[in-house]
Amino acid sequence: MTSISINHLLVAGVGLIGGSLALALKRAGAVSRVTGFGRRPQNLDQAVELGVIDDYVLDLGGSAVQSADVVFLGVPVGAMSPILSDLAPVVREDAVITDGGSTKGGPIAAAQKCLGTRFGRFVAGHPIAGSERSGVAAARADLFDHHKVLLTPVNETEPESVA
Repeated sequence: MTSISINHLLVAGVGLIGGSLALALKRAGAVSRVTGFGRRPQNLDQAVELGVIDDYVLDLGGSAVQSADVVFLGVPVGAMSPILSDLAPVVREDAVITDGGSTKGGPIAAAQKCLGTRFGRFVAGHPIAGSERSGVAAARADLFDHHKVLLTPVNETEPESVA
């Protein structure tokens, strides 16, 4: 196991990819707390019951968001812009924001538009892993084992955000 490197992870979209990331980080001992964000309380309740997340929020305006040092967007690419807009005024200045979207142009453009001066803390990513199953019940701690995660920083990306 590794030492804790993420104090508080916020996962927006606790499905296969977001849930598997949370489980993998927990398994590695790399995260202290995982908060989920989503639209359906029943999905988030299930994620808590399965041990994928520790707690959840249904809106992005509270202290659970403000204390996150890493935010992972595990939602469809088309849903990222509104979430980034809601996150921008409340997320920590030093928080790293990343995504697991299948394309990078849309998420990068949305992050640049919504995050303003904090755009340098956004690191676009794409895990090269998946499953024919979906949803939090399909999340697995080993989904990313022996698979790559491509990070696609841009010129404005702060080097410490990628580290």
